[in-house]
Formats: sequence, C-alpha cells, structure tokens
Amino acid sequence: MNSSPTQPLKTNPPPNFFSDYSVVLSVPLKDVYTTLGTTAGHERVCKLSKLCSGFELLEKDAVELPTPRYPEGNKLKDVGVRTAVPTDENGAAGQSNGAPRITRQHFTMEETVPLLFGMFKSRVLLKGTLSWDESVLSSISTPSPQTEPSSANAENDIELHALYETMSDGGIIVWKLRTFTPEAGDPTKTRVTERIEGWAPMLLRPIVQSETLKGHRAHMEQYHTLF
Repeated sequence: MNSSPTQPLKTNPPPNFFSDYSVVLSVPLKDVYTTLGTTAGHERVCKLSKLCSGFELLEKDAVELPTPRYPEGNKLKDVGVRTAVPTDENGAAGQSNGAPRITRQHFTMEETVPLLFGMFKSRVLLKGTLSWDESVLSSISTPSPQTEPSSANAENDIELHALYETMSDGGIIVWKLRTFTPEAGDPTKTRVTERIEGWAPMLLRPIVQSETLKGHRAHMEQYHTLF
C-alpha cells in the first residue's frame, strides 16, 4: 500500500488515510466499466457494503477538466471534482473547447456503523458523486469468438477511470479512483484497481485507516456477484 498522497492533492485537508486493492473479474471491460463506473450499477455497487442502510440517486451534471481548483489536472485520475462548479445544466458528455467533459452523478448514502461490539449503532450520512467519461464507452468493443487478435491487443492498452468521492456528516472525506484495464491476454477478463485517499479528524484517523483497509477489500471481493 502506498501511504503517501499522490500529486496534486486530492482532498483538502491533505489525505491522511489510504488503501489500495485489485480484483480480476471474468467479465469484458465494457460490461465492468458500465456497472462499476457509471450510474447503471452505482446503487447496486454501494449496497454491496454491509454498512449501507440507505441510498438515493440525485441530479446528474457535468464538469470540464481541468477544473479551476486543480489547474494541473487534465485527466480524471488527477483531480477531485465533487465540489467543482458544473459546466452546464443538462450533464451532456463529450468535448467542449478541447476540454474533456466528465459526467457527474450526485447521490446520498446512509451507513449504519456498529459500535462497542454491536451494542450500539451510529448512523452516518454521506453526500457524494460518481464521475466518469461517458464518451469512452463508444470506443470499447465487446469481445466475441471472432475477435481478431490485433483488435484484442490494441484494447489491452486501454485504461479507463471512474471517480467516487464522498464527505460524511462527521467530516470524513473519501477520494476513490477506480481504474479498469483488460487482463493481459484475455479480453473476457477485466482488472479493477482502486486507490483510496481520504482525510479523517486526527482522533479518528487510526480506526478509520484500519476499517478502510478491511472494508475496502471485503467490498471489492463482492464485485463478481454483480455479474
């Protein structure tokens, strides 16, 4: 696990807890990206967590990169867009003035967290966004038995991203980047790698770090059940 924040910084204050994990799914890239990286599967993905006790999709809009807060960022993996000002009101994806346009889905989620070995429960409200580049879906093909080797090799170089960001009512911030790549040599499999960089108040940081490592792995190990 890389315990240092990447540049530019993804949270403000700077991140103080981290997690990295990766799984391989026996599902083609386009299907995995659609389910894990867009609105299509977002509610089901969130509800895989045993802590999730409520979920609601809100409005959808769009932001252009680079955003004013992160002028050096020109890809989704370089930035945080949860609080960025939307570029328009209809959330259309595509390109505008040469700047990549990112679709952003707002949502709220409630988590019920057990305390003191389950004797008490605390409710936590999260407000967040899931962001992705809608235009990349048209560039991904679905593999078939007739897929030419040259086409499969070309798609092995594809790297797609989706960005999950939340802030809890207790002030804990999460920036989670999902990276999608074809598993080498097999276009029917996809590797999903996630990087979490987050911030928690100093007194909570040790337990948040510990629970993040455990919960992150457990959550991703259930992704295969979505297909």
